[in-house]
Amino acid sequence: MSQIQLASSLSKNSEKNTARNLVKLAAFLVVLYIIERDSPAEYEYNYSYLNPLAMTNVPRYKIIEKIVGFPVIQLPKGTFPTLQWLIKVVLSLLKIFINSSLSQNSGLSKAKSFEWTKLFPISNDFGDISEESLKDVVEQLHLNLEKIDKDPEIERQWQELSQQKSAEENLVQIIDNDFKEIQSQIPQEKIDELASTAEKTVLDNLQKIVKYSAKLAEIADANKFSTSDSSVEFSPQSPTLDDYDQQFTIIRKPAIAYNFQQDLIFAYLQVAGPNPMVIEQFQVSDSRLPVTPEQYSQIAAKFGFADSLEAAIADDRLYVADYALLNSLVNGSFISQELEQQKYIATPVALFAVPPADSWSRPLFPVAISYQRTAISTEWVLFTPLDGESWMTAKNIVQMTDSNYHELISHLGRTHLVVEPFIVPTNYLPEDHCVRKLLVPHFEGTVLINYGAHAILVAPGGSVDSLLASSVGGDQAMAAKATQSYLFNFNEISFPQTLANRRVTDVSKLPTYPYRDDGLLIWNAIEIWVRDYFSIYYSNDSAVKNDTDLQTWGSTLVSLQGGRLQNFGDDGQGKFNTINCLVKTISTVIFTASAQHAAVNFSQQEMMYTPAFPLARYLPAPINPQDPESFIKGLPSLSQAQSQIDTLYLLGSVYYTQLGKYSPSAFPNNNQLQAALKKFQDNLQAAETTIKERNRNPDRLMPYEFLLPSQIPQSINI
Repeated sequence: MSQIQLASSLSKNSEKNTARNLVKLAAFLVVLYIIERDSPAEYEYNYSYLNPLAMTNVPRYKIIEKIVGFPVIQLPKGTFPTLQWLIKVVLSLLKIFINSSLSQNSGLSKAKSFEWTKLFPISNDFGDISEESLKDVVEQLHLNLEKIDKDPEIERQWQELSQQKSAEENLVQIIDNDFKEIQSQIPQEKIDELASTAEKTVLDNLQKIVKYSAKLAEIADANKFSTSDSSVEFSPQSPTLDDYDQQFTIIRKPAIAYNFQQDLIFAYLQVAGPNPMVIEQFQVSDSRLPVTPEQYSQIAAKFGFADSLEAAIADDRLYVADYALLNSLVNGSFISQELEQQKYIATPVALFAVPPADSWSRPLFPVAISYQRTAISTEWVLFTPLDGESWMTAKNIVQMTDSNYHELISHLGRTHLVVEPFIVPTNYLPEDHCVRKLLVPHFEGTVLINYGAHAILVAPGGSVDSLLASSVGGDQAMAAKATQSYLFNFNEISFPQTLANRRVTDVSKLPTYPYRDDGLLIWNAIEIWVRDYFSIYYSNDSAVKNDTDLQTWGSTLVSLQGGRLQNFGDDGQGKFNTINCLVKTISTVIFTASAQHAAVNFSQQEMMYTPAFPLARYLPAPINPQDPESFIKGLPSLSQAQSQIDTLYLLGSVYYTQLGKYSPSAFPNNNQLQAALKKFQDNLQAAETTIKERNRNPDRLMPYEFLLPSQIPQSINI
C-alpha cells in the first residue's frame, strides 16, 4: 500500500520547491473535499492553536492516518465550502505557480507551442463566475494543460527529469497514488453517491489538472533561475523597480504600481487603502511631531494650499496614523539557503492634514513622519515632504509598518479570529433557531481557513514567519492581542462605534474617506436586515429575554470554557434583554465576517506589489533627513517579493459567495421574511450604485471597490 505524502512540508515555505508545494496544496484540498463528506467531527473549542484564543477544534482522521500515513484533518459538518470554492482555490494556486515559474525563467518558459497568457479561460481573478461557467473553465483548463503536456520541450525536460528521480521522489506518481489510496478509503455507498452527480466529472478533471500541474511543477522547480534563453533577467543584488514589475507575467500588476510614489496617493491609502482603520483625528500636541508653523505652511503650499498650522489645529483638520501598538515587536530575520538576512520593523507616527473648507480641493495630504532613532531611543527623527530621497524612504517605512499592522491586527486579529468564537455555540443552537439560521451562512469556510492560518501561514517557517518584519512568536502574540482588544470589549466594536472612537465621522472635517462612507452604506443595510429579520421572531424585549437557547448561546460565549468574550450582551456578561442589543451584536458579527473582511482581504491584491507594500525592510531606517540613499535598497529581495505575490494573490483572488445572496434553503418560505430579504438585497444594490457613482468623483484618487456589495462574500472563506 502506498504512503500518502501530499501534506508533508505544507507548513514550510520552501524557496526551492515553491511550485511543488503549491501543487501539493491543491492536491491536499481536492483530497480533503472528497473525504470531508464522511464522518464529520463535532463542534468544540480548542485553546491551544493560538493560545489563549477560542478556536474550533479540528481533529485528525486518526484511523485513516494510521492506514495511509496522511495527516488528514476532520472538519465539523458543513465547514468545508462547496465544489465552487474548491475550483476557485485550485485555479488560483495553479495560476500562482505558473506566474512564479515564468517570472523566474524556469523550464516552462521554454515551451513554445502554447501562449501561457491563454492558459486560463478567465482573467485576473475568479470572482463573478457562475458555478456552471466554472465547470466549463475546469474542462477548458484541463484541455489546455493536456495540450501543454504534449509540447516537445516540456516532454523532453520531463523525460530527462524522470530518469533522475525515483518513484518515491516523483510528485506525479505520488499524487496519482495518493488519489487512488484516498478513494480506496471512502465507503462504496459514498462513491456511488458521488458518481451519480455532476460533481464526479468536475472532480475527475480537477484531479487531472493537479496531476498535469505536478509534472509542470517538477520541471519548473528543477530549472528555476536558468540563465539560458532568459526572457526575464534579474539582478538579485540590486533590483530595480523594473525587476519587481517583471514578476507579473500572467497575474496582472496592481494599479498601485503606477503611482505609489506620489505623496497624495500615500495619504489617500490611509482612507482607501488596505488598512484604512488606523487614521484618527489629531487632538493634542505630540512631542514626536515637532512640526513648526513655518514648515507646515511650506508643506501646504507645496500641495497648492494656503494654510497655517494654527488654523489646522483650530479647525480639527489634522489626522494621525500612530503605529505604537506594534512597539512590542522585535526585528525578525529571514533564513534562506544558509544565508540569514536581518529584517527591520519600525513604529512610526505619520501626520496628515485636510486643506481649509474654502479650498479648491480638499484631499488628505502628508505633513510629516517621525520614528525613533533606535528601538530604545527617546529621540525621534522627523521627515517631511520638503526633504529629498529620505522622504520616500520614510513613506516606505510607514507602508511597511502599515502592512504588518494590516496583516496581524486588522486582518487576522480583528476579522478571522473575532468571528471564530461564535461558530461553536451557534452550531449548538437548535437547527431551526433564528440566530443559527441567520449566522451559519456567514461562517461558511471559516473553520477551514482559520485552521490553515494557524497551521500554515502563521506557523514557524510559514509565510508570515518568512515575509513579515518580526519573529513568528511576536507576530502570533500580536494577532492574539489584537483579537482580545475586540473580544474583550465586544459591545464597543460595531462599525459606527469604531469610527466614532477614532473621531473620523465628521464629513466636513475629513470629506474624502471611502472606507468610512461606503462602509456605512453596508452597515446600515445589514443592520436594517437584521432588525427586520428578528422582528419576525421576537415581538418584544421580553421574548428575547425569555429565549433560553439564546441565553445559553450568550453565556457560552462569555465563559472561560467557551468563547472568552467580555463586555458582551446587555449586561456585559452575555445576557440578552433587548432586541436592540441582539440586533447590534448580530449585525457586528455579520459585518465583520463579510464587509470588514472584504475590505482588508481583497485589498491584498494591491499589496502584492512589494515596492509599494513591503512586508519587511532589510536596512535600518535612515536617521538623517538628508540621506540620499534610495528606498529601493531596503526592499525585500526578488525571491521574497515573489513569495509575497504568491501568498497575497491566493488570499486576495478567491471570491466565493456574495453578501445578501443566501441559498434557497437558508430560511423558511415565510412571506414576511422573504420581503425583508428582498429589501436587504435592494438596499445592497442601491449601495452598489452609489459607490460606483462615488468612484467617478475625482476626489477619489483611485476607485475604492473593496466594499462594492457584489465584491463582498458572505463569510470569511479565504
